Amino acid sequence: MVLAQVEHKPWRRRGRLDVIACILREALDWSTKTRLVYRTNLNFRVLGKYLDFLIAKGLVEKAEVRSIVLFRTTEKGRIWLTLYIRLMGLIGELPDQ
Repeated sequence: MVLAQVEHKPWRRRGRLDVIACILREALDWSTKTRLVYRTNLNFRVLGKYLDFLIAKGLVEKAEVRSIVLFRTTEKGRIWLTLYIRLMGLIGELPDQ
């Protein structure tokens, strides 16, 4: 198989809801900001804005353990993520897992 013949999905920008779902999915268990940056493919500045928003809305909680700041999806965030995945399934656009 020649690499040039392999079809690739075209790049597309993620929408705000896609990014939120990605953050909530990656923070299901306690995660550091650095881990979230790498796992969500966002930079620190952009991730920081999303985390501030998600914390304000009660979808993510923040804790500090031995001077390490950790983030975790709240129960409300888990409900939001479940509904988002179901909605995307209904319209036939399941997000990449």
